[in-house]
Amino acid sequence: MGQQGAGMTTTPDTAPAVAPAHHHPPYSRVVQLGTGLCLVLAGLLNGLPQYVVSLVTGELAFSEQIVWGTSHEALHRTEQTLILVSALFLPLGLLGLAQVTRWHSRRLTLVAVPLLLWGMWGFHNVLAMGYVAGTVAPTVLPVVDAVTLNDDGLVGDPGVMVTALLPHLVGSFFGLLLLAVAAWRSGVFPRTACALVVAFLVWDFLLPSFGPAEPHLLLAVGLSWLGLRLMRLDPTKWAPRPY
Repeated sequence: MGQQGAGMTTTPDTAPAVAPAHHHPPYSRVVQLGTGLCLVLAGLLNGLPQYVVSLVTGELAFSEQIVWGTSHEALHRTEQTLILVSALFLPLGLLGLAQVTRWHSRRLTLVAVPLLLWGMWGFHNVLAMGYVAGTVAPTVLPVVDAVTLNDDGLVGDPGVMVTALLPHLVGSFFGLLLLAVAAWRSGVFPRTACALVVAFLVWDFLLPSFGPAEPHLLLAVGLSWLGLRLMRLDPTKWAPRPY
């Protein structure tokens, strides 16, 4: 009688199951790094120039800044231009933050994002109109007329209120506040950075400056910190579910 082989072959029915790979869409990592960088740039370009100028000028109303800018044109124009540029990066960076928080605080993120987009539209309009009134107008008009354009023209105009001031004051404040709370609750981002953003909002929108202390430094540190964390985040936390 012949001897049969001792080895056993594994059939497809008895092969061990292999977990499916976690696939990310093309360029997902590039988008993650890009939005994180946008958040860093937004914090630095928006917060630092305003903080530095506040150290030089003290607490001034915008009409007083217009007058001050006529004798310090280079510094004033640089500050205002950098703030305008920051408006390009800020919405993109905040949407990157929302991409992470939506996996952990879905309802908060769903409310925060539309408010933020509305608020960022208004914020951009506020910055653009402020640049025209505060930086461009004094170069072609007497400074008193530029101040009048800002105080009596833009601020009192219903169209400016609907397209700029109201969206910014309501949408930016509550949208960023809710997104910062969502980032806090996610456990993914440093809670101190989230707290700095919340503290900036309360201080900048509701409270005055205190001597050399100025809220935009909190914004610069908070957003930059969150952006760096977003860039270094494990891709499975950027998009924890397969696409």
